[in-house]
Amino acid sequence: MISPREIRSSLSAVLTQSLVLITGTSQTAYAFAKQASAIPDQVLLRHAIEHVFRIRMFRRLDALATKMLRDIDPEVRDLWAAYARSEAVHDRYFLRDLSAAGIDRDTVDSTPPFSATSRLVSFLELSSRQQGALPIILYSFWAELNSEVGSSAVIARSQRLFGADAARGALAHRNLDAHLDHAGTICRILSAVIRNEDELLTAAHLLRIISLFIGEYFAELDAWSRCNSSYSPAFGSQEPKLHEA
Repeated sequence: MISPREIRSSLSAVLTQSLVLITGTSQTAYAFAKQASAIPDQVLLRHAIEHVFRIRMFRRLDALATKMLRDIDPEVRDLWAAYARSEAVHDRYFLRDLSAAGIDRDTVDSTPPFSATSRLVSFLELSSRQQGALPIILYSFWAELNSEVGSSAVIARSQRLFGADAARGALAHRNLDAHLDHAGTICRILSAVIRNEDELLTAAHLLRIISLFIGEYFAELDAWSRCNSSYSPAFGSQEPKLHEA
């Protein structure tokens, strides 16, 4: 058995390498990772909308992973299920923040998700047929570790641009992740799923593929930002058809 600490160390190295590539090719990714004070207001809001979409789209995947973990270890299944239940309702945090910033629920619902997000979900669903719950859990590893490192600066940027009320949900989400040690929880779950060095190599490969989809998302966000440099709350009408480019 590989310990949670070993898994975290090994996969964090993969994640760091992937982030270097992403931030080296995307202006918005670089800003989110290295220079939050340079994130444009419209990019912050569009990024928050995509958070809502991911949470909604991952509910089905997280439920699928719960079923798959049932055959591995009931305790691990219950640990994952509790984590997934917590994450499943966090879209309301971001919806409240968006509302405080002037983006209503109808605008969110009428905005199409970026194609990279939809393709990421499709990839995880398909790969889980061969790899079980591992790909879905690895996405949570990606999300939790990046949140742990970079979310505080992004939240501070939202507070400066839109006021405290427009970042209250994101702050609550971040504090809950820290209080419940979601990053540690995911590593403990992975230690039950990744049982040997070969499976750790498979996990590293999957994490690199997930990172490619995240990189494509930021490329789409870059393109969206160039088309929406002058923000309007009705920006859904200005959404470029990036997937057709």
